[in-house]
Amino acid sequence: MATTLEEEFSGDAPDHLLDPITLVLFQTPVVTPSGETYDVQTLERTKSDPTTREALNLPSLPPNRAMKRQVDAYIQKRLEAVALEAHTNLPAAIACLKLALGRTEDSCLNGTRTIVQALRKLGREGMSPLGREEQVELNMVLRRLGEAALGEELFPDLTPPKRAPPPRPVHTTLPAGEDTPLSSAPTPAAARGSWGMA
Repeated sequence: MATTLEEEFSGDAPDHLLDPITLVLFQTPVVTPSGETYDVQTLERTKSDPTTREALNLPSLPPNRAMKRQVDAYIQKRLEAVALEAHTNLPAAIACLKLALGRTEDSCLNGTRTIVQALRKLGREGMSPLGREEQVELNMVLRRLGEAALGEELFPDLTPPKRAPPPRPVHTTLPAGEDTPLSSAPTPAAARGSWGMA
């Protein structure tokens, strides 16, 4: 099971967008002194340039911004494709939303918005194939994405009912001379005498 969008979409991605060692889409591509591009996570494991075997000073490696833009564009395109198929593959749309949580790149944000719009179009009826556990999970994801209102719209049964304000105490006035059962009952002090002294 994929833990990142990069892993999720690597299977049919163009080879030039993949780290040559892990075969996963680049997340943080950097250029080594040998001129090759690798993901920084790969180099953190190897600690050396895979081409020359020379030790690397990872913080000094320049980012490959052009590659990052290409990967981001590819991820956005894939997220938009998932949104278009949400009506036939709702689990894939939900999985992508979960993987996109916490991501701040424009490609992820734009792709996530597209999936949320697709869910909004599907409406409550489109969510009927989901089991209760899946509904709860999607509702939580939507809340984390700032789409709590959509979660309430899609899953009204999961939204706790709004509590009515507590009832106001009712004050009744007894007619003069009428006692309540409590006021006519003797207290332990009264039974022993004044102030409990015998």
